[in-house]
Amino acid sequence: MGKNFIHASRIRHAARKRKDRSKYQTLRKLIDDNAYKIEPSKPLKNGKLFKYWKNRRRLFSKIDSSSIYMTDELWFSVTPERIACFLANFVKACIPNGERILDVFCGGGGNTIQFAMQFPYVYGVDYSIEHIYCTAKNAQSYGVDDRIWLKQGSWKKLISKGKLSKIKYDCVFGSPPWGGPEYLRSEVYDLEQHLEPMGITKMLRSFLKLSPNVIMFLPRNSDLEQLSRATRKVLGLFAKCKVLYVKENGYMKGMLCMWGECFLNYEPEAQENKKIELCSEDEELPREQKDEPSATKGDKSIDIYDING
Repeated sequence: MGKNFIHASRIRHAARKRKDRSKYQTLRKLIDDNAYKIEPSKPLKNGKLFKYWKNRRRLFSKIDSSSIYMTDELWFSVTPERIACFLANFVKACIPNGERILDVFCGGGGNTIQFAMQFPYVYGVDYSIEHIYCTAKNAQSYGVDDRIWLKQGSWKKLISKGKLSKIKYDCVFGSPPWGGPEYLRSEVYDLEQHLEPMGITKMLRSFLKLSPNVIMFLPRNSDLEQLSRATRKVLGLFAKCKVLYVKENGYMKGMLCMWGECFLNYEPEAQENKKIELCSEDEELPREQKDEPSATKGDKSIDIYDING
């Protein structure tokens, strides 16, 4: 599948074959040490992560029965499994003939694994070799490592050098770093200043270089005005962005922002089981050609979805 990616099932082979490069030396040591393996019944030493550890089964349902690997950072950045499962099913429903998905910030593999449950070719990119290692190991535990290819590198460098453009992706997904739990300290999250590694406008543009179908998982308190402006600036005055607010276990977890006709035109069937909800908002940009479009709470049309649907 190209020199740019490592097959998740052959990560040990890749570490040995490319041992002359420092990051692969690190990868080999991680593999040899069986690093970051979680003992599900043993609380973490870092007390600040205890609330995340308590919800460990929501992050990976197999944590008690299979080996799961997590760095400290991944505890607060991995997408909960049921949300990741919903997203993968949603993308599959919108792109039924799709084959290739790119997960830009794959982290510990929460989304990557669920995409691999639905699609035959899933590509994961992350700046951290430790995260690449955790994704590969977790994918093995879920039995989907044969469908996953991984690459370590800075997103800025990878996109600027065209390292990922040889593959035609049906959808590009990214849950970019929000800056840690501190994102909730602000009433409104600044998508241009605090989103990493670049602001929402540049990030959207970089994703669209690889596919017309883009999804981002962003903080629940994201500035919707900035989202509107970024959409207009990159795609034009009449562009649309679909926003789904995600609620799990009674708590709002974030919002899924979608660009692409396949997502905008999709209408899910009514669901009866509503244990977990998604609140949806369709933004039409602009609402009037002469007026500055806005995305305020008063403009929402609310639908409820079963997250497993």
